Amino acid sequence: MKMRLFVDSDEFWSNLKEDTQNSKDYVYIQTLSFEGDSIGKMVSEHLLSLRPRDIRVLADLYTKYIISDKFYYRPKNFIDKSVRLERKETIKMIDELNQHGVKVKYTNPVGPMLMRFPARNHKKMVLIDDRISYIGGINFSDHNFKWHDLMMRIDDPDITKFLKSDFLATWGGRHVCSEKDFGDVKLHLCDGHTNKKTFQILFDLIENAKKSIFIESAYASFPFYEKLRSAQNSGAKITIIAPKENNRKHIQRYTLWEAERSGFDLWLYQPNMTHVKAMLIDESVLVLGSTNFDYVSYSVEQELFAIITNSEIINEFKSRIMEPDLLKSKKFAGEIIYKSGFLHYIGLQAVGAICTFPVKILGQHLGGLSD
Repeated sequence: MKMRLFVDSDEFWSNLKEDTQNSKDYVYIQTLSFEGDSIGKMVSEHLLSLRPRDIRVLADLYTKYIISDKFYYRPKNFIDKSVRLERKETIKMIDELNQHGVKVKYTNPVGPMLMRFPARNHKKMVLIDDRISYIGGINFSDHNFKWHDLMMRIDDPDITKFLKSDFLATWGGRHVCSEKDFGDVKLHLCDGHTNKKTFQILFDLIENAKKSIFIESAYASFPFYEKLRSAQNSGAKITIIAPKENNRKHIQRYTLWEAERSGFDLWLYQPNMTHVKAMLIDESVLVLGSTNFDYVSYSVEQELFAIITNSEIINEFKSRIMEPDLLKSKKFAGEIIYKSGFLHYIGLQAVGAICTFPVKILGQHLGGLSD
């Protein structure tokens, strides 16, 4: 098994382009966002140039509602010409792909009155020829490609076949909970309905930490923070990197308040938005994938994460993500508005409960595909 980390979109895309150009049998892409902007069109043109007969893109229905990181049906966005144009270009791009042999499907209908909107398929993966897999956090859109992010390439037939079975299940309208141990990589796939059982494995790792836990995430929230506090009370040092400028402002205020009240070592990444999703426990166990370590991932989203004990990848993560990102970050020592932070915490709890309740009631009935 060969593994390698790709930091940011330029590295990821240049290597992915080479791998797909050399593909012979199939290329499967699963993403949350696939937008008709310059990046989406670049990817589309590349897919249309490939030789494999079986090329598929599985995108979440999120990409029909969130354009350039904006909710399309918000009044000011709905009348924004640039947002409307990009949505039109996205629909056109998808139609052209389907017409020219690249199959595209949307997963996870939003249900009546958007009741299932929180229940997204949040996985990101690329699978090539029963040989190569990519997993991580990068979506296919202009703003996502500008963000600091991470993908991991795995050259292993067994892992690719395992992920392929999940991709094809989702393509057929089924969400699967599964896991498999591949030695120094263990993969976990969450179905959006039994996530709590799967995430308990991660909680156990956190609570059993002896020395340290490092997390880089833009959107971390409860119940992960509660587990981190428990680890800290047992003696583990908690270090968190979050973006200085978060695209979700309410999450930013909550993060500052949570870190202050819990005594976590919080660093704010300065250069741009960091979308990295990774956790390093005792410098010996690395967790990375699509999960944001937040309540929505924990409750209702389909997710993919890997638990890695491979020392070479862990050392690469430390040297290429953890250490440089800390140097590019500034330790937070500002003033916390406690009332604001607490209110955002209560608000997130309420929104989480309100949003996930109808999802749980509707269950699997609206969990399939939308063409």
